[in-house]
Amino acid sequence: MVIESFRPGTTQRLGIDYETLSADRPDLVYCSLTGWGPKGPYAHYKPYEGAVAAKVGRMMVFSGQSNREGPYYAAVQTATHAANMGAVRGIIAALHVRDKTGQGQKVETSLMQAINLYEFIDLVFWQMMVRFPDVFTEHPWLRGYPTLAYLPVRTKDGQWIQMANTVQRLFVAMIHDIGLGHIFEEARFEKAPVLLPDDREELRVIMLERFQEKTLDEWMDLFINKTRDVAAEPYRTAEEGMTHSQILHNGHVQDVQDPRVGMMRQLGPISLMSDTPGKIQGPAPDPGQHTQEVLDGLSNAQSKTNGYGSAELPRFPLEDVTVLDLATVIAGPLGCSLLGEMGARVIRIETPEGDLLRRMSMGVTANKTMAASEGMCLDLSTTEGQKIIHELVAKADILVHNMRPGAPERVGIGYDQLREINPKLVYVYAGGYGPTGPHSHRPSMHPIPGAVCGGVVTQMGAGAIPPADQYL
Repeated sequence: MVIESFRPGTTQRLGIDYETLSADRPDLVYCSLTGWGPKGPYAHYKPYEGAVAAKVGRMMVFSGQSNREGPYYAAVQTATHAANMGAVRGIIAALHVRDKTGQGQKVETSLMQAINLYEFIDLVFWQMMVRFPDVFTEHPWLRGYPTLAYLPVRTKDGQWIQMANTVQRLFVAMIHDIGLGHIFEEARFEKAPVLLPDDREELRVIMLERFQEKTLDEWMDLFINKTRDVAAEPYRTAEEGMTHSQILHNGHVQDVQDPRVGMMRQLGPISLMSDTPGKIQGPAPDPGQHTQEVLDGLSNAQSKTNGYGSAELPRFPLEDVTVLDLATVIAGPLGCSLLGEMGARVIRIETPEGDLLRRMSMGVTANKTMAASEGMCLDLSTTEGQKIIHELVAKADILVHNMRPGAPERVGIGYDQLREINPKLVYVYAGGYGPTGPHSHRPSMHPIPGAVCGGVVTQMGAGAIPPADQYL
C-alpha cells in the first residue's frame, strides 16, 4: 500500500505515480490525497483547509450566528478529518477486494470532496426551498441558534455548560430536573421545546436565569450522579478534555514514551476492538531514523499477488456485505449510508414510530443519512420483533446501534446474545460516551463531544464569551 498527498502531477514527475508503481505490482493499493482533486480549475491551488471551506460554502453556513453579516471562519479542521476518514474507508474497502481477487486499485479523495461528508442539511434544504417554496419557506438554521435543546448556559460561578437534549423526553426531563417543571402547566409552554418564537425566547431567558442559581459543580453533580436523562457537559479546552474521566476510561488518550521529550499523552485509536485492540505503536521517528533498516529489507520484498484469491472484480467493493442499522439520528445512520455507497446492503431497522430525525424539523436530512438503505420497522419489545431481528442477524455481517448500556440486552440484541447466533458478526456500538465507564449511563448528542474535546472553545476565538451582565 502507498499513500501520498502531493499536488497533481508531482508523482508523475518523480516516477512514483500509480501507473508506474502498479505495473510491477498489480496488487498495489495506492491512495492519493489532494486538496482539490486530481483535475479541474482548482487542482493546483494550495491545499489549504480554509480555502476549501470558503470555496464550498462552509463558512457561509455560519452566517447569522452573531450580530454581523457574512461568513465565519471555520476553525475546526473538518475537511482534513473527513479526508483522512475517507481515505481509511477507501483503503479498507480496496484491501477487502484485494483479499478476494488479488487485484489492487487506486483510491482517491480530496479535502474538497470529503468536506461534503458533513453537508447533509444546507444543500438539501436549498433544493427543497427552490422546488417546494410553499412548504419550505425558510432555512431552519436561519431562525436563530442555539435552540432551547442545545442551549449553552452560564452558571452562578461564571462557568459554562453545553446542554444537548434534542430528544423530547430528555428535554422534559431536563426541565423537571432543574426545577422548572411547572412551566408545562402553561398552555404556551406545554409542547416545549417546540414553541412560537416569542414563547421560545421567554423560556430561554427563564432557563438562563435558573442556571445562574447554582455553581458548575452543583449542576454537574445533579446531571452525573442524581439523574440519568440530561445531556450536559462543561466547556473544556482540548487539553482539559484529555483528562475527562470517560476519555481516560475508554483509552481515547494513551501515554507514549518519547525519547526527546519524555512521557507524552496522545490521542489513541479511533475505535475500540474487543478481541484485537489497537494502540499507539511507539513515538514518531526522527527523519531518516529507519532508512537503513528499510533498505536492508528490500532484498526480501516479494509480491503477494499469488497469495490472494482469484475471483473477478466485484461491481462495488462491499457488495458482499450486509449491515443491520439500528442506530438513530445522524452518526450511526450516516456511517451505514457511507457503507451503502460502497455497495453494502444496508437494512435500516426503526421503531414503528420512525426515527427521531424524521420527526424533527430538520427531518429532511434523512435523505442523506438514510440514503442507500432498505427500511423496515420492528418492535423489539415484542417476542415477534426479537425473533425477526435474530433471523436477520444470522445472515448479517455487521450490526450498528447507539442504545445506552443495558437497553440492547433488554430487547435481545446484546453482543453476547447475538454472538451465540452469529459468531462472525461485527458488532458496532456508536453511542455517546462508550459501553462502560463512569459516564456510560448518560445520554449524549452532537454538541457534547464538542464541549468535552475543545471544539467549541476552539471555534469561539478570543473574547467571544460575553461578560455575565451582558448575556441575558
